[in-house]
Amino acid sequence: MIRFLKKLEDVMRNLFPRAGLSLSLAGAVAGGVMLGMFGLTQRAWALTAEQIAERLAQIPVFMILDAQGEHLKAVSQTDEAVQAPVVFLDGPTAAAVLAQVEEGGQEAQIEVVDLGSVYRELANSEGIAPLLYFPIRDEIEVAVAIEPEFQGVPLFIPRRGDSNAYLPFVQGDEVSLPMFFSRDDLQTYIDWVFEDNPAGAEEIVVEVVSLEWLLAAMAASEDSAADNQFSQVRLFPSTDVLEFIETIRERQAQPNP
Repeated sequence: MIRFLKKLEDVMRNLFPRAGLSLSLAGAVAGGVMLGMFGLTQRAWALTAEQIAERLAQIPVFMILDAQGEHLKAVSQTDEAVQAPVVFLDGPTAAAVLAQVEEGGQEAQIEVVDLGSVYRELANSEGIAPLLYFPIRDEIEVAVAIEPEFQGVPLFIPRRGDSNAYLPFVQGDEVSLPMFFSRDDLQTYIDWVFEDNPAGAEEIVVEVVSLEWLLAAMAASEDSAADNQFSQVRLFPSTDVLEFIETIRERQAQPNP
């Protein structure tokens, strides 16, 4: 099994240099910093595990596997029984950690999976199921500019400034509540909606919430109004991440020299 070494904390500090976001791995696993931990078998579900997984199915994430197919895990330095599979929201961060793992003499590779499959697997496990998320660095910086105390994986949501209502995403007869992993992608959507009304675009207010909060709220909410909103959530992956994956696939498709 690949485990985080102490020196990888330095890698994370370089990737996430802002004070308060540099990560002590032992503290993260033991204390829950940027850690999605859900009592999956102990709560009444507002949305079922399968319903939540379906909303995550279009979100690609990166995980690191060792030669035996085991996932990279963060292990608490105070209690080795506390372990969390590491999920990277962007490729460059995963690649930087992979390089450090390989420098330590371990064979490993990056696996691209959808977050829905990861969530579904954990939902089928017993008791507390932890995940340690590493968000996209640039999006963290944007989120902190909106909400200085923000921590976690950012999701950006458009609201109408005049009514505070969410700006919906309409596709045919389907109306959904859009949440974007990329602030730039959200802006592209806003500009498209208000293509004929630029003044309307200027009235949109951007709200940021964490993916960890959203998943926990979906699983635990007992409020019917909130449940209805959660059932309408549609998550949009970062186009930069999709382009990164396409680049990897193109490289893999090229014949070896």
